[in-house]
Amino acid sequence: MDDRYPQLTLKPIEFERHVRSMLDAMGNSILEYRSEHREVIQGVDGEYEIDVSARFHYLGMEFLILVECKHYKNPVKRETLQALYDKMRSVGAQKCALFTTSGFQSGALRYAEIHKIATVKVVDGRSTYFTKAFGAQLIEPPPWANIPPVSGWLIDGSHFSIVSEEHGEFLERYLFTDI
Repeated sequence: MDDRYPQLTLKPIEFERHVRSMLDAMGNSILEYRSEHREVIQGVDGEYEIDVSARFHYLGMEFLILVECKHYKNPVKRETLQALYDKMRSVGAQKCALFTTSGFQSGALRYAEIHKIATVKVVDGRSTYFTKAFGAQLIEPPPWANIPPVSGWLIDGSHFSIVSEEHGEFLERYLFTDI
């Protein structure tokens, strides 16, 4: 993951909408897929406003995925993932994911790995452009590379997989098929 590019300058609501569009691009092939922005969902212990929720049918059952978007300056702590996991259990969702602009503390990543929570660092899309001459010098992608303005990195242990509207196969498998 290349941190040489500047921090994203999206407003929190724009950030949430980009995350929703990434999920929507992956959900097109799923039966009866739909997503909501800032849906209020009833749990066993109260209501929760969820940044992005996605529902779909698979094998004759309905599934719910909760996505929280954290527009932070500091890395996400384990407690933030614990709160999301608790919401997931309260509302009866099957999966959850946390997208952030800041990265994750190591304890947060360990917790996410144990509890199968998708963790995605959203970045300036230019950071996904690599060349054979990859090094310390920042290389601006050429216009023909068609780099999206916003992308993300799915962090799964020590593996990183790109996430965008065009490249979401790893997150799609993580959220929609590994049920």
